[in-house]
Amino acid sequence: MFRCLPLCVALLAPLAQAEEAASLLLHNARIYTVDADQPWAEALAVSEEGEILAVGSQTEVEEFADDDTEFVDLGGRLVLPGFQDSHAHVLDASSEAQGDCPLEAAGTLQQWLDEIGECAEQAEGDWLLGSGFSLHTLLDSGESPRALLDEIAPDLPIAIMEETSHSYWLNSKALQLAGFDGERIDPEGGVILRDPQGMATGVVLDNAGDLVMDKALPPSKALQPLYYQAVLDGQDELARNGITSVADARVFWRRGHLEAWQKAAREDRLKARTSLGLWAYPQLDDGEQLAQLKALYQPGGEDDLLHITQIKLYVDGIVHNTTARLRQPYQHSLAGVDPRGLYYFGPERLARYARELAATGFDLHIHTIGDQAVRDALDAIEQAGRGRHRLTHVELVDQADIPRFRQLGVIADFQPSPYFTPSFLKDNQPLIGQRAYQMLPMRALYDSGVRVTLSSDWDVNPLSPLGIMQNALGLGSRGLPNLEAAIRAYTLDAAYTLRQEESTGSLEVGKQADLLVLDRDIFKLPPAQIGQARVLWTLLGGEEVYRAAGF
Repeated sequence: MFRCLPLCVALLAPLAQAEEAASLLLHNARIYTVDADQPWAEALAVSEEGEILAVGSQTEVEEFADDDTEFVDLGGRLVLPGFQDSHAHVLDASSEAQGDCPLEAAGTLQQWLDEIGECAEQAEGDWLLGSGFSLHTLLDSGESPRALLDEIAPDLPIAIMEETSHSYWLNSKALQLAGFDGERIDPEGGVILRDPQGMATGVVLDNAGDLVMDKALPPSKALQPLYYQAVLDGQDELARNGITSVADARVFWRRGHLEAWQKAAREDRLKARTSLGLWAYPQLDDGEQLAQLKALYQPGGEDDLLHITQIKLYVDGIVHNTTARLRQPYQHSLAGVDPRGLYYFGPERLARYARELAATGFDLHIHTIGDQAVRDALDAIEQAGRGRHRLTHVELVDQADIPRFRQLGVIADFQPSPYFTPSFLKDNQPLIGQRAYQMLPMRALYDSGVRVTLSSDWDVNPLSPLGIMQNALGLGSRGLPNLEAAIRAYTLDAAYTLRQEESTGSLEVGKQADLLVLDRDIFKLPPAQIGQARVLWTLLGGEEVYRAAGF
């Protein structure tokens, strides 16, 4: 719990004449601007249109006040530019359509079965959808995954997403409806785990799980209200966390997600500047899909909050499932998975998508976890030409590829979640050996001059930028060097990624007044306590989109 002083608001007479009077003036604050020429200020003036008129000392900024200016005394609190999360799954993280049977990854198999049984008794839809189990706990049990769920509900299709979203636990009915029961060929970008007799076990990996969800959630007018509400609920969470710009990192445009976002924009319900990353489906015909994606490109106007300007491509899976694509084989991989991992898009297809979509104007947002996936993505971007292209996750990188990021102008986007603690790295050692201790080379890329951003991958990880920054500073020699670098990675460099660094990302004259106020000064906290800070107030273009209770 924390105690906030009352917000002091008063109307004061102008101290001097200025070309344009401020509508709002924040003072008695510690303002970290992320402007290298003027990193700190104590006051800030905002125009009626939401632009910053002045940043500096209180005396300097008060010259922009008149009789109608609203003064806000912030009681010495810290002000930062609004956070910009360049990798979050806003709609999916907030959607009831994803299921209402949550499991705890740390739970036991029996606890999960009990929870799923209770959910099945209350199920009302055509499918029972849930999430949260731990893949290796399930596999290590020695039980048949599909048989366990068949005992609960043999006639109701059940699909439970694993905690990382890269695998699904299915019963026989779900396998049948997905077309996987008896199928001996794995889908593009996915794997159907099988027993020694060739029967599907009930666990599918990566894009095989996405195909199941396409069956469970086909385009439907009945689902549109759920998707729309998910967008709205997501806006509230973004604002509560001080996030004023976001990239939704995987928009399932064939399910109706795009229409939900567009409706929210039309009805002026967005609380963050939003760039949508359209999902490139691995299983679709390339020519047809490329034509459809190009037709959806919509950069929007300067004042629009919604832009359709990014493409989300997956190259590979994840190390945990042994599906991340590696240059050298895994020391141990799941039965049925290529010893070097899998491809959603192989090198030739990836390069074609990169060339054609970049030529249309799209920026590429490419999921790369294994070192071979990173190399393939860099090769594809080299063919595509310069843009604001980024590789996300970037967990394993060959030393020879580190300088290529800077040479090609590629952004490295990291999500330093609690998964990257020393104990987690040790857990990966049986899979990839000593490479486990080289995961997430954030500092090596930062020191080489690469533009580094931080993001959440919500809801795989918690949304809080403060928590992510804390983690980025807690990784020792692999982490970012200081708090200033972490803040920049969540503000100005993220704004560059989203092509809006000229108007957002720092608190400078002429930029939008996208900002937040914290309950404590994180510059005065040990790095391990930064995540305890809370956002009190969030402004988007000078307009309040969130205010904490009691502030």
